[in-house]
Amino acid sequence: MIDSFRHWYKQYHKFSKKDRNGIVVLSILIVFVIIINISLSFIKTKINHDYSEFERAISEWEQSQPTGNQNYNILFIFNPNTITPEKLDSLALPYYVKRNLLSYREAGGRIRSTDDFRRIYGMNDSIFDAVKDFISFELPHEVTESAYLAARENNNRIPNYRETNAAIFKIELNSTDSIELTKLNGIGTVFASRIVRYRDLLGGFYKKEQLLEVYNFSEETFKSLENMIETDPGKIKKIQLNFAEFAELLRHPYLNMEQVRAIIDYRNVNGAFQSINDLIHNNILDSLTFLRIEPYLESR
Repeated sequence: MIDSFRHWYKQYHKFSKKDRNGIVVLSILIVFVIIINISLSFIKTKINHDYSEFERAISEWEQSQPTGNQNYNILFIFNPNTITPEKLDSLALPYYVKRNLLSYREAGGRIRSTDDFRRIYGMNDSIFDAVKDFISFELPHEVTESAYLAARENNNRIPNYRETNAAIFKIELNSTDSIELTKLNGIGTVFASRIVRYRDLLGGFYKKEQLLEVYNFSEETFKSLENMIETDPGKIKKIQLNFAEFAELLRHPYLNMEQVRAIIDYRNVNGAFQSINDLIHNNILDSLTFLRIEPYLESR
């Protein structure tokens, strides 16, 4: 044993000082790791996790979700086409159903029957069965639910939406804004924006039937609101036929590039138009285009 140690000691001193220091450091690290491993084997670790807050949150979420047996007992009579977002928010329906109903209306959709309401995305049988008896297409938004119920119990006639609104207000298309337009039956934010943009391109509406020229605006929608709208031709923005530039004329929806060039060429050759009737007398415009554009032109 002693001889072995002497042999190891002699061998150890054959290394350089730098190597000997490295051996010492390595040996210390090895001993340290061994001690740590032995110590850990005697330590009993126990970590307590508190899941109560997480479980409570899950429970609250599950209770907020609609189930097949959920009882919607906070309901009132409503018209799905006219109920305001604020009033709809207080109706006991799942949030996603109310959101999808508003999106459908804003896109120009109209609920015409309880079957249409059943097709609202996210609706299921249990929700529909609970709410179907509260849907009324006779109920305008100006009539409160309590007044409606009282009138129905007394067998009084409830005026329909169009009759009620026609008697209460009319919207002048050339001076209104997109917010006021959404008060009209079947007009959501999308159609309201389209109407205002098209009106600005035209320079105003001289007759309410021009709404049918708005992209995707149906005749059915027009008929549902024609008694609630009017136009004031005096508010139309006129185009000065003798001074308008090429771009201003081409911007108007009723004129195409060929017609605009013909107008400019006529002015360059013949001078100012004496009357807007010169457009048709000189075959610059066809009769149909002339009748459409005439309200927007001035020749002075």
